[in-house]
Amino acid sequence: MKRFFVPLMIVVLIFLLSGCIWGDKPLPKIVLIDDSHANRFGGEESEFFDGIIAILAAKGYDYKYSSVEGFEPQNYAIVILSMPGASYSTSDIDKLETQLSKKGKIIMMDILAEVPPASTFFLDALSDGLNTGIGFVWGLVTDTVNNIGGNKMMITTDNFTTHPLASTLSAKIAMMMATKLTVEGNATVAIFAESSAIFTTYVPSGDEVTYVPEATPPIPIVVASNIGGGKVVAISSAYAFTGTLMGIVPGNTDLFRAAVDW
Repeated sequence: MKRFFVPLMIVVLIFLLSGCIWGDKPLPKIVLIDDSHANRFGGEESEFFDGIIAILAAKGYDYKYSSVEGFEPQNYAIVILSMPGASYSTSDIDKLETQLSKKGKIIMMDILAEVPPASTFFLDALSDGLNTGIGFVWGLVTDTVNNIGGNKMMITTDNFTTHPLASTLSAKIAMMMATKLTVEGNATVAIFAESSAIFTTYVPSGDEVTYVPEATPPIPIVVASNIGGGKVVAISSAYAFTGTLMGIVPGNTDLFRAAVDW
């Protein structure tokens, strides 16, 4: 009986070890940039994301576009969902949930579009479908005190929280055409706009749009969530990572690096 016991234990041990090894196999260091949901800017032929692509390359990441490779986010370590102009299907959400279950990361980036369909609505619906606890609110964050060149739509802030994503940041960041984020459940604010910032909602009224300012600081503009074994980062303005703005405001480069590293 003993001569059968030892080989049996060896076989069981091999299965256990192989299960652990394969189960823990990390996703490849490749980033999928979504440009197949009518995304505004940032497509394959665009130079919009040259700045973040350079950062990713420096950190050893390759990148692909979903319009070329297909929207298969479950196969990528990081997925960038920026300014979508169309909704994400149930199948898309299932694939993103699988990616998160493999300890992947999703970076969601919004921007104000005054006329629907706006990316805010599509990202909010997606975030809800993934149960991230992050909300995207249609409207504009402005600041007449903390801004670049007197332009209230180009807000600046160093109102960082103690969240790990923001803990390494020190230089001010800037955002243009930023929307507002909300948090509940697992979601945590990483960066607030300054207390001088104001959020203006847009309320449809027939053929007109009514602008309703809300002085409700603090206003979340970068939020993070741990969900399904993975991580989600929400950023209220994709413009923060254009090459031009990153060149003017070094803190924006630091922010994207922090989002990748977290």
